[in-house]
Amino acid sequence: MSDIHSLSGAYALDAVDDIERAAFERHLRECSSCSLEVLELRETVGRLSDSVAVEPPPGLRASVLQAVARTPQAPPGRAARGGPAASAQRWRRFAAASVAAGVIAVGIGAGTWTVANRNVDDARRATAAAEAQLARVGQVLAAPDAKQYTTAATGGGTVTVTVSRSMNAAVAAMGGMPNVGAGKIYQLWMIPAGEPKVVARPVGQTPPGGTSTMQVMPVGDAELFGVTVEPRGGSKKPTTDPVALIALA
Repeated sequence: MSDIHSLSGAYALDAVDDIERAAFERHLRECSSCSLEVLELRETVGRLSDSVAVEPPPGLRASVLQAVARTPQAPPGRAARGGPAASAQRWRRFAAASVAAGVIAVGIGAGTWTVANRNVDDARRATAAAEAQLARVGQVLAAPDAKQYTTAATGGGTVTVTVSRSMNAAVAAMGGMPNVGAGKIYQLWMIPAGEPKVVARPVGQTPPGGTSTMQVMPVGDAELFGVTVEPRGGSKKPTTDPVALIALA
């Protein structure tokens, strides 16, 4: 089977077979990046013409946005809590857009496609997976010990990570990152004490185009959070210097 991450577009358009659908739906339960990408793709398709929409409960949107508003902001690379700043505003806009993407368009009109019950069921399953991921995001952002760090990435864009040690979890977001080209992706790492290229643990991947993404990942004993450019499919250890590196005090 091809790279599971590459099936987002085909799945959103119901252009996968039963085996691929089952495998990708299992993947959606664990991959927030693909879940949100499916939602965004279906929303875009729905805008092309009349559509049937499935909307997450409004309470989910409110809870996530309230959690974002409560999350303290720390300057880049520092643990000190601070007041709202430009990085906090970018984070709130990002979270709002991510939650808004929970409205899924499941069909297009003008006689081009007929929306079958299977399409609606697929949309509901994708919605449920995305809701679970967004609920987890809200829990991390609302944690009493949550701390947020933001840094500028080499080549442009920003990386923000919010860490809750009590939950052993972090929420990472990237925005405005440059496209790294065909065959490459951004890979996320949690890095304990030691040489990063030896001790780093892979915790996620993002699309190559630099579009915003939100992911929940374990923290463990990490002292640093890093982002590198790696071959598509990811690497077991970093093979390039980080384009972003954040100290998690």
